[in-house]
Amino acid sequence: MRVLPTPIPLLTLALLIGCAGLKLDQPLRPGDRDWPMFGRTPARTNATDERVEPPLSLVWEQDISSGMGYGSPIVIDSNVLITNLRGELYVLNAFTGKRLGWVSLGDGIHGSPAVSGSVVYVACANSRESLIAFDVSEGKIRWKRDYGDIEVTPLLLNDKLYFGTTAGVFHCVERHEGDREWSFRLPDNRKRKGIRSSAAAFENLIIFGAEDGSIYALDAKTGREQWSYDTGAPVFAPTAINNGVVLVGNAAGEFLALDAQTGTKRWQVSTGAAIYAAASFSDNLVVIGTTGGKLLALNAADGSMKWSVEFNSVINSSAVISGEIAYVGTLNKELCALRMQDGSTVWKQTLNGRIKTSPAVARGRLFVATDDRMVLAFQPVRSGG
Repeated sequence: MRVLPTPIPLLTLALLIGCAGLKLDQPLRPGDRDWPMFGRTPARTNATDERVEPPLSLVWEQDISSGMGYGSPIVIDSNVLITNLRGELYVLNAFTGKRLGWVSLGDGIHGSPAVSGSVVYVACANSRESLIAFDVSEGKIRWKRDYGDIEVTPLLLNDKLYFGTTAGVFHCVERHEGDREWSFRLPDNRKRKGIRSSAAAFENLIIFGAEDGSIYALDAKTGREQWSYDTGAPVFAPTAINNGVVLVGNAAGEFLALDAQTGTKRWQVSTGAAIYAAASFSDNLVVIGTTGGKLLALNAADGSMKWSVEFNSVINSSAVISGEIAYVGTLNKELCALRMQDGSTVWKQTLNGRIKTSPAVARGRLFVATDDRMVLAFQPVRSGG
């Protein structure tokens, strides 16, 4: 049985135009309890101190007309921002699930939007103008630029957008007008290998993986290569950075920890199956899922195994860590909560669609998107409720 949402006053935004439009009455203002970007932070930690403890109940679900790519819902203030593979941007009320508006911006959107104030930045594939800045307060496009096919989530940092393309070119773009600051082309890229790994930031470095099998660290201001490391197989997974260590897996199932400043390998673990999801980390543990159906928790210092859980289903999305709980979704339509201490499953829910998108935790709720075009919000079961 579905749990109907509890009536809660709309805290921030109001829809000002009809069904096919998006115009909100004030900017999106992030707070400490939000999930303001893919991975939650520029280091892509995929973790929050906010505790959303199982068991959970379904509060609302909303149809967004198409499945989502490999990003995550973005939650800012009382709003959920989510894109889909039809090239649409939706804004939903985080407490009721009501559509506040939607707009079509291109063809396919594979990653998450990036947000600054009232402006939402969206990257598209199969679209002539592939990078778009949309102002949700004015209800109009600020600018569009042609940067080639983009299948990653742009990293927004210090008024710059950082992203790679499927042609193997990494760009830094000024966010106000969309003008290019610099570009970096993968070296010796005669076979047109691309970049489908979303970047993370560490101090003055922007770090990402590429289909040529290497991890690259570029100077954020100049785009000059500071170091690269050949992992031996294509890298599709987003990079994540924990305490100065780059954490990333490749298509051969090798999971590596590299020094963020020098690229020196700290440790390496063979997982036995391809890795497409970003790592998640909290305290001294790193959590990673594989296409072989395993969720692994590794010691961040040396890569030694803390625990391993077999799901018998592909894990394509990152786990999300909420306090002492890790939430993970599978292509077998299961949403599970595990204890970080020992990997024990404490709650499980079977959904109607496969989970290819990383969840988000914010405002006391867990937000999940499925490939049957639904967005769902769960909250802890109230004692005595």
